[in-house]
Amino acid sequence: VAEGSNQVIKNFQHEKEEVLVCHGCRAETKCKIRDMSMWCDTTCSSNMNRTRSMSLQQLLEQSLAKETRERRCEVCGCEEATTISQLVKLPKVLIIILKRYRFNNQDLSSSGKVSRQVSIPETVSLSSLVSDNVTLPDTSMPVLLPHHQTQVSVAVPLPISPVINPVIPSPSPPATPTKFKGLTEEQVAALNEQDQFEYMLYISQKEAHASEKAGEDVDEDLKAALEASMRDDTFNQI
Repeated sequence: VAEGSNQVIKNFQHEKEEVLVCHGCRAETKCKIRDMSMWCDTTCSSNMNRTRSMSLQQLLEQSLAKETRERRCEVCGCEEATTISQLVKLPKVLIIILKRYRFNNQDLSSSGKVSRQVSIPETVSLSSLVSDNVTLPDTSMPVLLPHHQTQVSVAVPLPISPVINPVIPSPSPPATPTKFKGLTEEQVAALNEQDQFEYMLYISQKEAHASEKAGEDVDEDLKAALEASMRDDTFNQI
């Protein structure tokens, strides 16, 4: 499916640009990331004040705030860089996911779900999170085509003829291979591995045929009764 015709991408995908600035030589590296949702971390140290609720606006701003990352510069070899993130393309619908699980590898007892309340206002502002040349979503509504009424004709139902399934002859039982005719159990046990495998395969086919034949005999009366009932219903409708 082409990206332009994919309604999921068209309505939900946003694009973020990250600029990494080396701490040593100030060289910049840019990259763009596309995603269907934004993650807001409720477990970072700045949000661990348990006396008040968190604001969704604050979480959004922190998700794109400047941060220092370990990254080796290809120019000077410096191991650290500052990351500056901005939204360069907005979706029609922005999906926000709250990250509530905190994991501490050194102290598992402090790991767990953060259940603090997050206050969600009626509107949030993204003006401080977007670039100057941000691409805004298309807010035009689709044009609805006029509905043309069509004349509905009522068809008179015809009598239903009974459906009689064609009789398919049952397959004949598998023939006993010549080399296995008249063998006793002792002689079968003395066969080599390949012959024993062929003998067990023949026995399995023989038992399967016998089982199918028994099922056909049991269902024969039921089929006859069903066909007779369908004939009676057809004659009553006529």
